[in-house]
Amino acid sequence: MWYIWDLSILLSTLSLVIMLFLIARRVLQERRSKAEADQRRQLLTALIAFTESRDRETLKAAILAVPPGVAIDAGFEFISLLRGEERDDVLVAFDECGLPALVCRQLERGDVAERIHAAEMLAALGSEDATARLLSALDQDRSREVRIAAAIALCDLGSLPLLGVALDKIGVAGQRSRRLIELFKRFPRSRFNELAIHASRADAVPFIRAAAIEALARAGGFGFAAFFAGLTGDASPEVAAAALRALGLTGYAGAPAILASAMENDDWDVRAAAAESAGRLGLPELAAPLSRLMDDEVWTVR
Repeated sequence: MWYIWDLSILLSTLSLVIMLFLIARRVLQERRSKAEADQRRQLLTALIAFTESRDRETLKAAILAVPPGVAIDAGFEFISLLRGEERDDVLVAFDECGLPALVCRQLERGDVAERIHAAEMLAALGSEDATARLLSALDQDRSREVRIAAAIALCDLGSLPLLGVALDKIGVAGQRSRRLIELFKRFPRSRFNELAIHASRADAVPFIRAAAIEALARAGGFGFAAFFAGLTGDASPEVAAAALRALGLTGYAGAPAILASAMENDDWDVRAAAAESAGRLGLPELAAPLSRLMDDEVWTVR
């Protein structure tokens, strides 16, 4: 009986200690969060003042007065709002304070989320060795999401390797990521031919081909209309549907016949894409086949 009594007292004491520990931990976390918020506000105030005074030494003192993590996050957010000489001057101050080197270390040693964020920041900071660091991450990082982030950053810097090489480095497993759509949307017009070549490859991942078609449709305009028309009969329903949606964005002289034929396709995704494009183009001759789709067996098509 005494053992039970002693054990209950021990457990009660232990529970009280744990509770006090959790309370102290919560208080410390709140104080740390408040301190970081104050430091962030202090640095943003200095950055705003710098855009008027251009006093680089004062800005550098403000950057070095806060923890590196706060300086990196607040600085990255601020420079996204700047353009021209103001942005260049802030970047020079960041570089002289060693922030790009800290971001590079984060790209190498941080967790997945930190490495993705570091890749984005390196593209924004545009330091001398940013391209080399990002190419290394694209080639060696163990996370495919980080490799995709590195590819997007390299595209922003105008240093992305050939599309086929970049996709090989990302790996087949990573070629179903929705973030690749973001990569393709950032392609410069001078490299649209790479997207077109990859979209036409029958051996490529259908999702990648469809994403390339979507990017070309939104940025390339009518110049690729004939190319999209040629892909509407592709063996992959995913690719054919993407090509049909692209025609709805660009228009094409032979679109009515292509869309009417696609509305009778065996794949429901193709029929739905054809109906979507027909509605976007507003062609009256497609009213009859569209009406027939109202009785389609798949509710998405209807």
